[in-house]
Amino acid sequence: MAIYVKQGDAYALPVEIRANDEVLRVAEVETVEFYIGGLRKVYPGDVVYSEESGVFELPLTQQETFDWEANSSVELDIRIKYVNGTVQGIVPKKVNVVDAISTEVL
Repeated sequence: MAIYVKQGDAYALPVEIRANDEVLRVAEVETVEFYIGGLRKVYPGDVVYSEESGVFELPLTQQETFDWEANSSVELDIRIKYVNGTVQGIVPKKVNVVDAISTEVL
């Protein structure tokens, strides 16, 4: 399934992490690093986990998404550090960036 973000969007991008074809168990996680379009955000801290939906909520601001090149894509790279010290990378996903006509921050 393709992921799209329009320039100027500001919301928490839902990210489900699957490691070895299983949904990541957040209780086993010490840190998750998200790197998207030149931005680095981490869980816990910048990113929150929703127990209800089972996804990480990666916050994006209008200015951050305006900084991405229109009609291109950015990679979402994820690395997980487990409580046992193991670090595992997830295959990066492409996030398509759609052009915005207005470039004003609301």
